[in-house]
Amino acid sequence: MRLWVLAVLVAVTTAQLVNRNVNRVVDLTTQIAKVTSEVEVENSGASVVNTYEVVVDPSAVKRLSYVSISEHGNELPIRKTSDGVYEATLSSSLSNGGKTSLVVTTTFTHSLEPYPRAINQPDNQLVRFHSNAYYYSVYSTVEQFSKFNLGSSKIESFTPRSPSNKESQTVKYGPYSNIPAKTSAKVTIHFENNSPFLTVSNLKRIVEVSHWGNIAVEEHYQLSHTGAKLKSQFSRLDFQRNPIGAPTAVKSFRTVLPASSKNVYYRDDIGNISTSNLRETDDANELEIRPRFPLFGGWQTKYYIGYSVPSYEMLSHSGQNYKLEFPFVDHSYDNLVIDDAEVRVILPEGASGFEIVYPNYEITREADEKVKTYLDTFGRPVLVFSAKNLEENHIKNIEIYYKFNPIMLLQEPLLVVIAFMVIFTTVIIFVRLDFSISVDENKEARERVAYLVEELFNATSKIKSSVSDETVELLATVKAKKDPKHFKNAKKEIDALYKTLTDEAAAVTKKIVSLSPSLADRVAEFNRREGERKSLLASISSLAEKVLGDKVSKTTCNEQENNLLSKLYTAQTAIEDSLAAL
Repeated sequence: MRLWVLAVLVAVTTAQLVNRNVNRVVDLTTQIAKVTSEVEVENSGASVVNTYEVVVDPSAVKRLSYVSISEHGNELPIRKTSDGVYEATLSSSLSNGGKTSLVVTTTFTHSLEPYPRAINQPDNQLVRFHSNAYYYSVYSTVEQFSKFNLGSSKIESFTPRSPSNKESQTVKYGPYSNIPAKTSAKVTIHFENNSPFLTVSNLKRIVEVSHWGNIAVEEHYQLSHTGAKLKSQFSRLDFQRNPIGAPTAVKSFRTVLPASSKNVYYRDDIGNISTSNLRETDDANELEIRPRFPLFGGWQTKYYIGYSVPSYEMLSHSGQNYKLEFPFVDHSYDNLVIDDAEVRVILPEGASGFEIVYPNYEITREADEKVKTYLDTFGRPVLVFSAKNLEENHIKNIEIYYKFNPIMLLQEPLLVVIAFMVIFTTVIIFVRLDFSISVDENKEARERVAYLVEELFNATSKIKSSVSDETVELLATVKAKKDPKHFKNAKKEIDALYKTLTDEAAAVTKKIVSLSPSLADRVAEFNRREGERKSLLASISSLAEKVLGDKVSKTTCNEQENNLLSKLYTAQTAIEDSLAAL
């Protein structure tokens, strides 16, 4: 019962509005059919009306891409009530006799049918467009007029419907009067259209946000030429001779990037495509994309582009509340058509509390994902969105609100510091500690021998400094001042010290030989040299005693002293060499 009452109310409301005058312009100069209808609406009923309903012709609903309704230059909020049916809320209610002017804009993709479907390389492309001669509406129309702009004067045929006529590059239908609601009059226009029929059959857009000052964008394209297919084999020679002799071929196109974009690249599966060209302007950066081969009907190519923009271009925040705003799709080329688009937004690790504000067209949010990149622990959140049947009017911003604790920015530097600390600590432990299970007896013996050789070296050094040098000094003292008592005491101290040091050296040499018998010969050499030094020191002491007893002349004393000191120096050098051999 309630549904019946609601249907009656809707029917009554619908009957109240009348399209007083409709001026419809259909732009067919590109691959997109753009319909702009200027509608003068009047409320002929008694009730107040504050909404206007737009119904798309059922035969064109599947190809509908975009709908907008504006009143006096201001776009009105609309909602989709069912497939092909949209309801706009007027800026002010219309009472009985009230009028307003609306502009209804609709666009349709894949509505221009190549006919014939296959052509030769030098042929022009002909297309057919099926439409309604009338403005399709749930309201009756008092008077209307339709004009189809074709962009070409070569018109093969069109469906006549009086009054209708062809003028240069346009076909006109009307004016028609008193057209009932939901009236259809099918017409077909067959004409030439060589504009690029490029379609992005699949677009994957990745926006990676970094709070360190950079946002990276990468777009993967699967691009197809959906115009008339190439019938014959492609001739590279003919194309090189006369590039304009292939009017339907797409040789290059222009992609518009943000003015602040940097580090731009254009690649495919093979690698970098060097034929591209980037032109920087004040408002935007224009990337000329030139595929590796010209695109003819039925041909396709895959490529991807990427660039970086500063974070402040898309990201703003207040405390822990962040707002990311960017175009859902961007200007990939003129008269853009995208069949399927997937946008993946990679936010920093730790972001949460997502709220999305969508543009005024249908976008589906898929299940969230996680992705791990450099220095991540539990992964970055990935928001996934998808949309279908898009064109240039869909280049509008999507807003993503989320929360992020700035302390999380320290996570990556701390991970780097900890990683280096672990590496350095591991190296220190590995180098300093012995992890071998068995004991290397030879190694231990070598280390003990090295230690004993160092002790022996210290003992011989003391003999040289405290015994040998002191003995020579004592001789010099005796020559200068003959003091028998001083000589006797000094000699006694030197002999006692010498005995102690030689005993220590002898004990050490015995240990060395016991630990390493192979060094016995070298130890024997050391002992022999030490014996030579002992004999020389005794000779120097004997010379000093002769000087005290005036048993030697001064000249003879000097000669003997020089001879003994030379031999002593030679003996001590030989002792050092023998120690080095150990």
